[in-house]
Amino acid sequence: MADKKQKRPVEAVSGLYSAIPHAVMDGNSFIGASYPAKALLFELMRQHSGKNNGHLQLSFSWLQGRGWKSRDVIQRARDELIQRGLLIQTRQGGLNIGASRYALTWLHISNFVGLEIEGKDYHPGAWSFMDSLPIAKQNATTSPPAGKGNTASRYGSLPPAGTGRNLAVP
Repeated sequence: MADKKQKRPVEAVSGLYSAIPHAVMDGNSFIGASYPAKALLFELMRQHSGKNNGHLQLSFSWLQGRGWKSRDVIQRARDELIQRGLLIQTRQGGLNIGASRYALTWLHISNFVGLEIEGKDYHPGAWSFMDSLPIAKQNATTSPPAGKGNTASRYGSLPPAGTGRNLAVP
């Protein structure tokens, strides 16, 4: 029997690359994340080498070299990723001890040396917990027509149901 040589696919990637499973990208945690949070997630993925999950960092000096300009945006995006379960902090950083460290929650951690968590404390897949939460669906009969009335948005100061006319004041 002739030894058939395995051919490389035409669309194969050469060099290092970052992978994110479709299950993560299709999950509520990722879909509902803001654009800055998604961008920061991809910056973290850029650092992953295949054996350093849990040791990823978000230092401002490194992010600044990659085009980030606001510490506030970075902090809000990081907090959102942690809240959504896409990221976990593995070591608290600070003055004279270096940057905080993080792990992508769809990947396992292979090296816990220098981290403040242990294998028993880390549960990959935290991003999927948000998929089991109920999603509020907007009721078309109570919503004002597009472009009229309630201007509540994701980042607005109005609640999604509006302010109402008859508010009880104590």
